[in-house]
Amino acid sequence: MTFIKGYRLLDMAWFGPGPFCARLLGDLGFDVIKIAEVAKGAGRRGGRGLEVPMLFHEPAPGARNLGVRNARSIALDLKSAAGMDVFKRLVQTTDAVQEGFRPGVADRLGVGYEAVRAMKPDIVYASVSGYGQTGPYKDRVGHDLNYLSVAGFIEMNGRAGGSPAIPGTVIGDYAAGGMSAAVHILAALLRRERTGKGAYCDVSITDAAFEINSLLVDGYLASGIEPRRGQTLTSGFWPWYDIYDTKDGKYVSVATVEPWFYEALCKAISREDLLGQQWSLERRERTQQEFREMFKSETREHWVRVFAAVETCFAPVNSVAEAVNDPQIRARGMVREVEHPTYGQVLTSGSMLKLDGAAAEPRSWITEPGQHTQEVLEEHGFSKGEIDRLRADGVIN
Repeated sequence: MTFIKGYRLLDMAWFGPGPFCARLLGDLGFDVIKIAEVAKGAGRRGGRGLEVPMLFHEPAPGARNLGVRNARSIALDLKSAAGMDVFKRLVQTTDAVQEGFRPGVADRLGVGYEAVRAMKPDIVYASVSGYGQTGPYKDRVGHDLNYLSVAGFIEMNGRAGGSPAIPGTVIGDYAAGGMSAAVHILAALLRRERTGKGAYCDVSITDAAFEINSLLVDGYLASGIEPRRGQTLTSGFWPWYDIYDTKDGKYVSVATVEPWFYEALCKAISREDLLGQQWSLERRERTQQEFREMFKSETREHWVRVFAAVETCFAPVNSVAEAVNDPQIRARGMVREVEHPTYGQVLTSGSMLKLDGAAAEPRSWITEPGQHTQEVLEEHGFSKGEIDRLRADGVIN
């Protein structure tokens, strides 16, 4: 299913939030053209595989790199005059441009916002960076963990009395920065539909992570009381909002914030004596210890059966392998079997984007940087002779 047709994103963001933004827009139906560096043996970004996250400390046996879905790739030397001429022709058919350079680099390359706006006045242009285009940190390097740290997110992860915990996945790059970039671009395009004006989008991963943390930030700003790790409603202070070990070394989660869900929890475990004690500070630690002992006394599957028909907020803590095979995940199409140009039928993660009961599907794959160069240039009116000369001069791969 293709939800949005007729929009094109020219993408110069190779790592972190940029690729996730491009994935979302590609899933929606944008024609995403990713510009890779021409491979010359020394480029940091021109090599194979840099558009795919490095998930493992060493290659997993039998692991396959599926590449990037719903996008095409052109390898182009932006530092050459001929390469810049190609870029200008691409921009003429483009609705949005995304770049993930450090602040100032795109301008030096001649592909910054002002330069691109001169090429196409109604362009939507997004600069995606760790700290944004302004402020004292704008030129600092960093990664997901650093941005979450500055935003006050990391400090709140973990148990009271312990050290801050590293999230198990890239919250800043994907849930914060990538989705922020997609929202920026979609909002700017929607405004352009109304006004005819393009826009410049200054996307900061740290800004987005700070806003994700707004539940705690706003609480502090309103009260002046600083939240502490493991001592807030959502970080394990109360026994009815916590994670518990089970007999088989697995875990379950309980999150009964509303009183009727708390009451249902108490009745399901035959602890009617705790009714009316949900917010008791005097009883809190004792109840938490009793819950620990109780959940540890049986297997996770036992507790899943106990709570199967109970209307309360309980769930098993799935591993990634378990999540992939969870019936809810499968029923929602979040794991899909699709046709891949290299590997045939493969399993891959689905899309969260669902409109009118249909989900986005993979339409194309990038398996090699620059694999669509010929196709894209031909679409933009380049003759065979022009393409051959560009390739012979090292402007394209």
